[in-house]
Amino acid sequence: MSSSFLRVENLGISLSGASIIQGMSFNIKPNALTTFLGPSGSGKTTVLRAIAGLNQNVSGQIFLEGREIQTLPANQRDIGMVFQSYALFPNMTVFDNIAYGLRVKKKSNKEIEQKVAVMLETVGLADKKMAYPDNLSGGQQQRVAIARSMILHPKLLLLDEPLSALDAKIRIELRNQIRRYQQEFGITMLFVTHDQAEAMAISDDIIVMDQGKVQQQGSPMEIYAKPKNNFIAKFIGNHNLLTGSEIKQLGFKTIMDQTVQAQDSYIIRPELFEQRPSSNGSFMEISGKLSQRSVLGDRLQYVFDTAKHIPLKIEFLNQTLPLELNRPLKLYLNESAIQKVGD
Repeated sequence: MSSSFLRVENLGISLSGASIIQGMSFNIKPNALTTFLGPSGSGKTTVLRAIAGLNQNVSGQIFLEGREIQTLPANQRDIGMVFQSYALFPNMTVFDNIAYGLRVKKKSNKEIEQKVAVMLETVGLADKKMAYPDNLSGGQQQRVAIARSMILHPKLLLLDEPLSALDAKIRIELRNQIRRYQQEFGITMLFVTHDQAEAMAISDDIIVMDQGKVQQQGSPMEIYAKPKNNFIAKFIGNHNLLTGSEIKQLGFKTIMDQTVQAQDSYIIRPELFEQRPSSNGSFMEISGKLSQRSVLGDRLQYVFDTAKHIPLKIEFLNQTLPLELNRPLKLYLNESAIQKVGD
């Protein structure tokens, strides 16, 4: 099996005469869930629609399983798509919405009955098969839309911010269900979102985009722990992004035997500060006080104003009494917690 299921080379896209995407190239692995992540306007949906064949003025090459599909119409690409708006037929029942594609392909009634029954069980809507979309919740409607696409077993399933219209609790439940469907059916999925937590939670691979360009591609941990540039360091997670000069002010002249360079950028993850140094590693004592506190459910987030007037974000598990604000405090940081951006 090829390691590159979908290959995009030198993709260019223009909309209303303006160039939106220029020279974009990337590979997608088979049987994986890959997420396009980036701020609004970064070009995520534009690229997705180009892969689906829904955009005009597209240049470059798109290969699916080694076959160039760039010149094929959308209905010949064997690609399914789930939209943010659900796009269900309001005058059709759940059963008929899911069966629609099979009927277009002129499958027998027996095959349709069998396949729709299996899909209804898979998405947990067997008891809703005769209901109409207006009688379903947003989460149920989106499950119908996903089932309608999956029942055709497309080579590739594209999902364009499918959870953005749902409330937080339903989003988490449905994103976990999408991940389960992907693994259960072995479908290759491309998922678009601007939600970092969503991307981190369900993806095998993440493509981070900004201003029509791929800024970094890698696993969730690679993207989080080893950002390639300052945009990634600021956008992903909740890093402290510091200059080499600021790192020196904290007391670190070298990091892992490498001299700290004043002009370089470094990140410190907020969860890696410690209230007391452990026995291993080279720790630096940092004095200051806590000026702000936020409760993030299972975590407590603080702003730590250091004696050197460098504000740092720190996080601790919410398992003990909160630390007091505006009191002298010493925290400890291992040099291994500091990562040079781009390394």
